[in-house]
Amino acid sequence: MKKTIGIVGTGNISTLIFKTAKDIKVKKLYVYDINLDNLEKFCKKFQHIKINKCSSIEEVIKFSDIILETASINAVNEIFRFIRFYKDKIYIFLSVGGLLENFSKYKNLIKKGYKIYLPSGAIAGCDALSAVKYTKIKSIHLKTIKPLNTLINSPYFRQNKDLYNKVLRQKQTIVFDGNVYDAVKNFPQNINVAATLAVVSNNPDKVKVTIIAAKDLKYNIHEVTVVSSAGKIFTRTENIPSEDNPKTSYLAALSALSILYQFI
Repeated sequence: MKKTIGIVGTGNISTLIFKTAKDIKVKKLYVYDINLDNLEKFCKKFQHIKINKCSSIEEVIKFSDIILETASINAVNEIFRFIRFYKDKIYIFLSVGGLLENFSKYKNLIKKGYKIYLPSGAIAGCDALSAVKYTKIKSIHLKTIKPLNTLINSPYFRQNKDLYNKVLRQKQTIVFDGNVYDAVKNFPQNINVAATLAVVSNNPDKVKVTIIAAKDLKYNIHEVTVVSSAGKIFTRTENIPSEDNPKTSYLAALSALSILYQFI
């Protein structure tokens, strides 16, 4: 039986997901975006699918079997206002920083049987990380190397106006070194992988983040080191950026599509 899918956020990543999933079988899409231009572009691009434009996030949730969030942390916060009223739904969140902000609520909902999923995104090894949360995790470290032009519009760069010129003088520069909460706050559109590590491990306080800006780099690199009583895990991914938005790794969209395919 075909499912109805609700999309919160019709920008680059949701477009990339449905562009890649050419054979996707959907009964109907319910879509919402505060950016009306993005909404219109999405609807025109996928005219072969029955699409209903919604006036609110709650409307999307109400009429959909599966809710796919690809918008922002604010959108996740809005979904969490209504999620408790709609238990028999499947929720897929890409803005994992929003789950981190609502971490205690998220854990309580999972215990109550709510079906909430987060894609592995732009990193590998989340299955192993999910396993070691049942043992003692000593440390989780993410080292991310990103092209400078993908970072300069972040709140952190806007607050530190001399940082851009400093990075230009070097091949690579450490621009941030701290905990996952500050990383997500200062780079909300750039460091979703850090939030993923925090939520999947169930140990946000163990996650440390180093962000390196590279002026000549053309792709994103994520190195994750996890030390636990079960051993040491090290993964490295080199992600090809999305053609339409260099902030988004192509792998992140594919990981969301992988989850979506499990339910349709």
